[in-house]
Amino acid sequence: MACPCGYVVPLDDEPGPNQKLTGLQQVVTETFMVMCLLDNSTDRRGQAAVTTAVSDLKTSLFSAVLNWRPPDINAAQGFRYARGGLVGDPNRARLWWQFDFSIDVTITDAEGFQIPTTPLDEIKASITDQTSGDPFATFVAANLQK
Repeated sequence: MACPCGYVVPLDDEPGPNQKLTGLQQVVTETFMVMCLLDNSTDRRGQAAVTTAVSDLKTSLFSAVLNWRPPDINAAQGFRYARGGLVGDPNRARLWWQFDFSIDVTITDAEGFQIPTTPLDEIKASITDQTSGDPFATFVAANLQK
């Protein structure tokens, strides 16, 4: 691809411990990178890309990614800047720069295996007099799922 260009690559998921004893609630830090290839041939020493182009690129990426929260994930906050830096040895022709962004996603029981259960269709109950043991009220609640 012609310079400047970028590649978006998912990196890693770092799960935290489960926060519940009887279920699942776990925070996972998901990280992706934007690998940018910049033209470094505009000056003889190959420093133009690292001084101005990286700064301009960072400003553009930050305005597009920081605080963005995709609608299909369970996250309290949007993406944050995780790290960035030079990749490999720069030369007079090209410079690779990597920007990493992270977000904390909460996974719960809803994302995992669901135990099949019998639907609750009916409840039968009796209220009993404690002194005589005779029932004085009985009721049935039916069709609870409707």
